[in-house]
Amino acid sequence: MLRTAARGVLGRLGAARSICSSSATWQQTTEESKEEFLKRFAPHAGNLNPPDFPSNFLPKAAEAEGAAPATGLPDKLQFNFFVPHETLCQNEKVDLVLMPATTGDFGVMPGHVPTVAQLRPGVVTVHKELDKSVEKYFVSGGFAFVHPDSTADICAVEAVKVTDLDAEAVRAGLQEYTTKLAALQGKGDDYEAAAAQVGVEVYSAMNAALGQ
Repeated sequence: MLRTAARGVLGRLGAARSICSSSATWQQTTEESKEEFLKRFAPHAGNLNPPDFPSNFLPKAAEAEGAAPATGLPDKLQFNFFVPHETLCQNEKVDLVLMPATTGDFGVMPGHVPTVAQLRPGVVTVHKELDKSVEKYFVSGGFAFVHPDSTADICAVEAVKVTDLDAEAVRAGLQEYTTKLAALQGKGDDYEAAAAQVGVEVYSAMNAALGQ
């Protein structure tokens, strides 16, 4: 039984050596073929650049041997925040930004996957230092863009610090649009009903922001 097992192990080792040898031979042959092709290509290329080869996109030797590639992940997120008439943040280094997307709230930190999200009325929370230096802005809508280089942009229609909201004006506006929406139900004026619905949503979100 031991002899049989030993023969099996030796057989697998031999197969592995054969595969490695074949792989090395294939890589050498591929490189030689590329060089030969480029020599023949050069006299006829004119202004054309040499083509890329599939082998150009293979992992580097260090990665192929199992070495972990460097991520280069920054410590901070670079954040930009714009409204039509003002720049609220530009190249600001922050730890975290919480955003109210139409698909649900989400947080962005360094290394976040690239994302484009439509914003709904709600609060953008900027953590310059996590849970220490925090600023909250109410936005009526807009778009957020998260880039592969740990940069994030918000382009909002309107934005105001939550601390600057007038609680009495918010409650009055919510009551006004709620009453208007109720009065328009079943009247057939879709445009006015839609405008009233938007008003209810925005003022409801502001009212919720004041309660945070």
